Amino acid sequence: MEETMLDEVTAVVAEHWEGMGRRTLLLLKEQFPGIVFIAVPASDVIEEPARRSGSIDLHFIDTQNHCVSVISDSKRAGGILLAIRE
Repeated sequence: MEETMLDEVTAVVAEHWEGMGRRTLLLLKEQFPGIVFIAVPASDVIEEPARRSGSIDLHFIDTQNHCVSVISDSKRAGGILLAIRE
């Protein structure tokens, strides 16, 4: 995944999360087909985020195995995890 895609995802989250909440995931999946998007409470994630947008931390995730894992290498990422700080 290119870093520029994370810029685009961050912009969508910044524009829509406050009004749409978790429904923003549907919008992201429509706009970025083939990319996995997952939302979890921020308390479930210990890694530093790749980006922050308001109350959302964005993390790259490896989707190659059965279980996803947070990674720092954008080139290996198959998705983005949104960690919600409440």
